[in-house]
Formats: sequence, structure tokens, C-alpha cells
Amino acid sequence: MKGYIYLIAKEIKMLFKDKNFYIWVLFLPLIFLFVFSKMGTGGTKQKIFVKDNAGNSLSISFIQKLSGDFKIVGDKKNIPVVEISEEFNFDEKGKTNVKVVLPQNFSKEKEIYLKIAIYRALAEVFADKKLNIEKPLCFMALKKEKDKLLGIPWGIRHFLPAVVLMFILFNVLTKGIEKFYQYEESGLIQRFAVAPSGYKGLVLFFLFYPVILALLSVFIIFLFGIFIFGFKTTFYSGVVLFLVFILFAIFSSSLSLLLFSIFKKKEAAVGMGIMLANILCALGGLWWPLEIAPPFFRKLGLILPTGFTMKLIDKIIYYNLPLSSVVWGFAVLGIVSFAFVSLSLLVFARKSH
Repeated sequence: MKGYIYLIAKEIKMLFKDKNFYIWVLFLPLIFLFVFSKMGTGGTKQKIFVKDNAGNSLSISFIQKLSGDFKIVGDKKNIPVVEISEEFNFDEKGKTNVKVVLPQNFSKEKEIYLKIAIYRALAEVFADKKLNIEKPLCFMALKKEKDKLLGIPWGIRHFLPAVVLMFILFNVLTKGIEKFYQYEESGLIQRFAVAPSGYKGLVLFFLFYPVILALLSVFIIFLFGIFIFGFKTTFYSGVVLFLVFILFAIFSSSLSLLLFSIFKKKEAAVGMGIMLANILCALGGLWWPLEIAPPFFRKLGLILPTGFTMKLIDKIIYYNLPLSSVVWGFAVLGIVSFAFVSLSLLVFARKSH
């Protein structure tokens, strides 16, 4: 045990002396956070065209309510058209008529979202003008959950966790592979293999040492997010998010050990690690939200460890869903992570004997 503790302390000390550490853990995350957090912060509302045939105070108020959910534009090409009847009022039944014309290939989810928003706006105008209720909370609640689940996650609340996952993957996967080969070339693996704990203790050290370094990167990136980019979260969300990062770091570390155990040459293993990291980032929604990807790639992304983890994090941080809504996702992530641990242990043991 003393040998493992000494090795960890030595590696961390050497880490802070390495200039590349500051590039990968300080400079690059800061650049990525700045670029990604600015993506999609504007123009993300669904565009609609409104044809106001009434032009009275009620129709104007109705349009103002709609503008809170949609971007109202002057060109009706390939976007939904909302047409307000000529005698738009609440005095007679049937006079409050709003016609909606949808473009081709308009998804069912967006159609539901649009209709709920229209009903909500109508209800708010009625409550305001007829009942003197300025903020009808019951109607606000009608749309709340649908609005959340159909909205595309953007901004720092989505991209800070995405950047953290990306740097965990790249740092643990590629740097972990290099470190394994370094230990092998120096004979360290052979020396620790004859220790009382044998290969079991050695492999567990190899798996969890990169996890410790990954959490160090997570801590630094989160400091950037909180103090520079205004990232905010609750204590509950922070604890759950921290556990998700640990499980993802374990998965990444076991994947690096697996590649080390499969490939004989370091260049081949590192090259495969870089390729896998890029594929998992691109298809898993770490560079852009999965919601903007075509349906096939959206489904593909959700079965990948990165996409599944990012969706789980969005539910915790972006949508603020309760623990009951994410507990099964959290359990699946744990099962997948430790399944890769078992697989990497098995393959490494066969290589070493």
C-alpha cells in the first residue's frame, strides 16, 4: 500500500511540473468553455409567422404572449403560420378563433409544443383581460414540463458538464494509455506484480489512479465555470453530478487499460484511443446537443456512454428533474462502468500471464 501511495504522490508532483498539464487542464478547458457556452445562446426559439386579422388590443396582447415562447418573423416560408380571426374577442363563443397552418415535415413534438403555447397564451390573455389575473400560475404550469423536455439544452448549464466529460475522456483515455506503456517499459508493472496484492492490486491502482487525476481536472474546470462563467447548481445536483463524473472516469480509465491490454504497440493503442475519444465526443453530444442531430444519430448517441451520460447530466442540471427521474439512468451508468472494469481486468490478466 505504501508503494502505491508513494507512486500516486510522485505522479501528482510530476504532473504539476509538466507544462502540458496546464495546457490540458487550464488553458484548453477555458477556451472550450468560452466558445461552447456562447453557442446557441440566441435564436433558439421556434420561428412562427402571425397573421393578425383583428388588430385589436386582445390580439396584440395575445401576440405579445406568444413572443415569450416563439420568435415572430415576417417571412412565413417553411414555418408555422398562426392566423388570428377578424373578430378576436372573448365576448361570444367561437369568436376567439386561432388557425394554425404547419409546414411539411413538422414534428409531432413541435406541433404539441406550439399548440400548448397557443392555449397558454389565450388563457393568459383571458385571465388578464377578463378576470384581472396578471399571472395565472395554473396555466403557466400547464406548459412547464413539456417546455423543458422539448427545449434544446444550450449555454453554460449544458456545456460545462459536456466540457468536463470531454476532458475526462481525452485525459484519462489517451494519457492513461501512455502511462501504462511507460510503467511497462520501466519494469514497474513487473515489480508491483510480485507485491502481496499481486496483479489485482496493481490493476486496481492503474484503474483508479487516473480517476483521481480526472477529478482534479473536474475541480479546476468547475472553478472556471463558477467564478468566470456564472455556473450555478444546487447542493443535491452537485453531489449527484460529482458521482456521475466518478463513474464516467472509471469507464474511461477501464477503456484505456483495455486498449493497453489489446494492442502491443503504444502508437496503435494511443491512435485508437484518440479516434474513439473523438467519435464518442462527436456522436455523444459533447460538442453540440444531441437534440439538434438527425433522428438516427440522436438514437445512436443515446446508446453510447457519452451520449447516455450527457443526457443524464442534462436531466440533473439543465432540467432540474427529481432523483426519482434519474435513478435508473444513474444505475445503468454504474453497471456499464463496472462492466468495462471487469472486462479490462480479464483482458489484462490474460495478457500478463
